[in-house]
Amino acid sequence: MTTWIPASCTLPTTEQPLRVAEFDALFAERLTGRRGRSRCGCSVVLTGGPGMEDSVR
Repeated sequence: MTTWIPASCTLPTTEQPLRVAEFDALFAERLTGRRGRSRCGCSVVLTGGPGMEDSVR
């Protein structure tokens, strides 16, 4: 499991590993690329069908 959770995260500590696992699974299954990169972040490109956007939100 990755440990990229920043210290400023407001998610309760007990829930953080679950959220990391969700993101790990999402990226492993759906990530096809990324666009741009800056100090503030980057845009990721995900594959998916109907309902994918709602699932990610």
